This record gives sequence, structure tokens and C-alpha cells, in this order.
Amino acid sequence: MSKLKAGAPTSLSALLPGVLRQLQGEERLSLEQIGAAWERLVGSEASKHSWPRRLVGSGLAVEVENSGWMYELNLRKTDLLEGLIELLGAGRVRRLTLRMGEKKDA
Repeated sequence: MSKLKAGAPTSLSALLPGVLRQLQGEERLSLEQIGAAWERLVGSEASKHSWPRRLVGSGLAVEVENSGWMYELNLRKTDLLEGLIELLGAGRVRRLTLRMGEKKDA
């Protein structure tokens, strides 16, 4: 979107396309993008045992294979969240939830 000048009126028709793009999700992150960032942050071994499942709003749910990996990733949770923010952009991920789960083959 173009920057608005103070005091200059802007028509709704000029603003609407950008708003609609955002609402339709053209700027949404895909699970593939999130998965690539996750693997880069945790490393290849940990990414075999944990995987992003869904992004709802700014909350990322990551499933973990077992309690050992859950413990390991919980120890690193603050750093992982900071890394996700750095790799994916500010405001995209604000919360990280880890839970037990099973990987579903695609």
C-alpha cells in the first residue's frame, strides 16, 4: 500500500484492494514456510520429532512426538519464539504452544 500524506483525503476505493488482499489471506504464511523456519531453528534431528501443525491468528501449535522432545523444546521455547519472529516477521507468530501428537504422513 502507498503511504498516505497527512491531510490528504484518500478514497475508500483506493484503500479497499489492500484491505481485501489481507482479509483473503494473500499475505498468510503457509505451513511449508513455517515448517522450513521450524527446521532451521530446531535442527534436522529435532524437526524429525516435532512439526508445526497449525497457525491460528498469531498462535503457532507445534506437535511433538514424545516427552523427551517435549522437555527439550520447552527448555528452548523462548529462543524458538524469538527465532520464529526473526525468520517469519514481527507479528506473525506471538505464541508458541507445544503438545504431544503423531505425525501424519502426507
